Amino acid sequence: MRLLKNTQKHLKKHKNNISPNRHILVRKKEQRYSQYGIFLFNKNIFRIWIQPTGKLHIGNYLGAVKNWINLQSKGQNIYCIVDYHALTDRISKDHQISFSQNTADETLQLASTLIASGLDYNNSIFFVQSHIPQHTELQWILSCIAPQNWLNIMTQIIYLSCFDGSRYNFILVLHSIMKRASHIPVGDDQKQHIELTREYVYRFNSLFKEANLVVPEYVECNLFDFKSLAKTPKIMSLRDASKKMSKSDQVDFTRINITDSKDLINEKIRKAKTDSINQIYYDVEHRPEVSNLLRIYSGFSNLTIEDIIKSYENKSIQSFKQDLIDIIIDELNPISQKTNELLQNKPEIIRILQQGQDKASVIAQKNIRKIKNCIGLL
Repeated sequence: MRLLKNTQKHLKKHKNNISPNRHILVRKKEQRYSQYGIFLFNKNIFRIWIQPTGKLHIGNYLGAVKNWINLQSKGQNIYCIVDYHALTDRISKDHQISFSQNTADETLQLASTLIASGLDYNNSIFFVQSHIPQHTELQWILSCIAPQNWLNIMTQIIYLSCFDGSRYNFILVLHSIMKRASHIPVGDDQKQHIELTREYVYRFNSLFKEANLVVPEYVECNLFDFKSLAKTPKIMSLRDASKKMSKSDQVDFTRINITDSKDLINEKIRKAKTDSINQIYYDVEHRPEVSNLLRIYSGFSNLTIEDIIKSYENKSIQSFKQDLIDIIIDELNPISQKTNELLQNKPEIIRILQQGQDKASVIAQKNIRKIKNCIGLL
């Protein structure tokens, strides 16, 4: 309720300076191009970012990574490992302040996993955020043209401490503007970041007419030219289906990591919580854990939940779990093996990221120079 009141107050106060569609993702004048919330350009530029915090799990894989790989044929893809972004999670403030310093290792782990999953680094731009200093230059410039409360009313702020909350959201804005992204594939919980980015672009373009920054659009699944994308519901914890599967969960058996071994996947699925009913049917309210396993099965098999239920009409939970183990291993084991091979040659991963840095630097230098010219810097 407090967030709603703050948002309404913010919109009323800044109605002449912000985008007219903070909560509507497609403006009316753009609807003639797309009824689905995707504004198509002659050349699509997809901006994709991911934090190097923990290992990727099957929720990340089904909901994001597989779709990112499918987008490679739709336009130019820019993949960024946001290590600066990850620093907001590195501070521990318990009885004393400490700082985790394993970001470099997790960056290499993430890069190798994405490559093993099918990321084509030769035909895309794949780089590390901290390797492009223009991001921090743009951060200062944008902070001078828009009010702090644009960040403060973001729902993400509520879940983050005041120490890092605004920076967490602001970093996402920087990447989209710096790389002139036209489309950004995000989940429902990230759409607010796209709207924040659009507001910054509208404000900048209104102040500096010659800037002509690109207003990004979000990409939804199963829509228009993006029918190859799969819309996977949230994958929940294997131990408690009321909680989302998370990289940061202290208990490893709550999730299946992309790089888990065959034996570990087998053990995790067998120990996954179900119930005493020895039948397979979908009921999120009364059988949340079984329903979660059905969504996982659907994501890996590309079958509908209805078809899966029919095929297990006279079979046991144990039989269902064994088949689920098999289809997960069939898809993830080659990725896990390739990831481990890549990690044996870390200089090659660094070379690939350096190659992406060289490509990204060309775009960033050109755009920051244009932005500086627009605002009157020498």
